[in-house]
Amino acid sequence: MSVPQRFGVLRLVGTMLKVLAWSCLVGSILLALALGLAGPILRQSLGDVGLQPELLAMGTAGGLVVGVLLMVVGVVTFLSLFATGEKIFLQLAIEENTRMTAALLLQEAEKRDGMSATPGISAAQRTYYGEVVG
Repeated sequence: MSVPQRFGVLRLVGTMLKVLAWSCLVGSILLALALGLAGPILRQSLGDVGLQPELLAMGTAGGLVVGVLLMVVGVVTFLSLFATGEKIFLQLAIEENTRMTAALLLQEAEKRDGMSATPGISAAQRTYYGEVVG
């Protein structure tokens, strides 16, 4: 037994957050690798232009440190975005299960009372819970 899905935009937002999370993770790993490898090249380029290469900390080691820090920030960003997307899907699942439970309880009350409609529940309230699909 299932109920019709609602809140399609929230499902889209949850999916987009999860895709963005994976993109951030892959992007941060690639950027961290690029910075780790490009540290000495960037230090040399800054020295050639006349800027202070000391701003890059220690050349190769500085590039590696920045790369590792960038990777850590990327992993934390990935986890927060992915968890937010999963939280949206969790809330949607709770709503769907609650609606299904309400529809089943309404159906059982109708069977028990032998009526087509349960007293005290209007037609508007019945349509809010959705039609039960068997």
